[in-house]
Amino acid sequence: MSTTTSTSPMLTRDVCIIGGGAAGTYAAIRLQQLGKSVVVIDHKPRLGGQTTTYTNPAITPLPVEYGVTYYQNMSIVQDFFGHFNIPLTYSAFDYKIDMFDFVTGTAISATAEAESNAAMDRYIAQLKEYPYLRVGLDLPDPVPEDLVMPFGYFVHKYDLEAGVGDLGGSIDPLGNWPDLPTLYVMKYANLDVLEGDRTGFVRPKSRNNSELYGDAEKELGVEGLLLGSKVVSMDRDGSADWVYVTVRKGEEETTVQAKSLVVAVQPSLNSLKGFDLGVKEKTLFGQFKNLFFYTALVRVKGLPDRTCYMNRGANDPFLIPKLPGMLVLKPTEASELKVANYLSTNALSEEEVKQGMLHDMESIRRRAKVDFPDPEFLAIGDHSPYQLTVPAEAIENGFYRDLNSLQGERRTFYTAATWESHSTPQIWEFTEQMLQSHLLKSL
Repeated sequence: MSTTTSTSPMLTRDVCIIGGGAAGTYAAIRLQQLGKSVVVIDHKPRLGGQTTTYTNPAITPLPVEYGVTYYQNMSIVQDFFGHFNIPLTYSAFDYKIDMFDFVTGTAISATAEAESNAAMDRYIAQLKEYPYLRVGLDLPDPVPEDLVMPFGYFVHKYDLEAGVGDLGGSIDPLGNWPDLPTLYVMKYANLDVLEGDRTGFVRPKSRNNSELYGDAEKELGVEGLLLGSKVVSMDRDGSADWVYVTVRKGEEETTVQAKSLVVAVQPSLNSLKGFDLGVKEKTLFGQFKNLFFYTALVRVKGLPDRTCYMNRGANDPFLIPKLPGMLVLKPTEASELKVANYLSTNALSEEEVKQGMLHDMESIRRRAKVDFPDPEFLAIGDHSPYQLTVPAEAIENGFYRDLNSLQGERRTFYTAATWESHSTPQIWEFTEQMLQSHLLKSL
């Protein structure tokens, strides 16, 4: 039956949620609002996932974000922050962007604004052809040819080359995006994200995005949280009415007995250790490839406060920077504090990430003609596994139809960036849809 032992405490809940990032936290609060009992399991000691905020009054009086920074001004954002009475304020990217090749030092000239805007308008017109991509990945059969076409071909087909400067800077976290199926680029650079780029974003007036997750922890209470805990075993087949999840924190194990399970983490096989995966789940999740994305908050003295240094590959037709490498070094509102984004096709240790960032900052030092002292790392964030994808052939053969069919099987429901995109508001919208269309009906 269950995996519990005689010494393991037992918790009984309507829903057990694995993952306390944007998806898991939203699911937990919404279910509790609807009168369901929940518990959230996460290996980190806090909720928030990729929302990471640096607070150190000795360094800066302001909170500084080195993960999720801004939100699109959407009703679900207003509603979720409003639930916690957290006021929002308008914000926009207003810093100068200096594009150059971090390897060769070659400067990249910006495309004429009129040409770039016209190309982006053509891209937006194409996005509007696929309204079903607005939330989730519920694709028609057959999947439209343009969606599985390599995005580099799509760029040529619709005369989008003049937009590569603007669009490429946004989608470089996708890695070698010209070879990716267009579907993935359209989900990443979606209409709501582009609207935010053009009209601005919102964020808490406190400038602390982690405020929401701190309030969520208070609302869920100690009975609704198992933080700093790892899944060690699971049984979803031994009972017709319950799933059992055993977690370990230090030397202590706890078993959760729940009517339903929500998996709110990226479904790579490496992320699901301790899960009792079935053949169908292993077959689907085993097809994913992913990137490794890292962020850091770095103190760099001597650089301009309002300049963003963006790495672009001067010898690549799509300006793709060489990997592993830093994608950008962005300014923050705190003088001297910069956010570095680093991308790799392989997993890296924290020391390897630091050394890679330091190497690329030498290029910035030469570019800026500033002899700044050695940068100081204040915080490191690991967002891996990042951007789970499958080949075009798998998409054509119904991969996402099969993936979506997992909803409700073995009393398990799924939500996370892989099921939607890496944009927090879109993840919240997908989670709401999953709850209403699938999970709540099962209860």
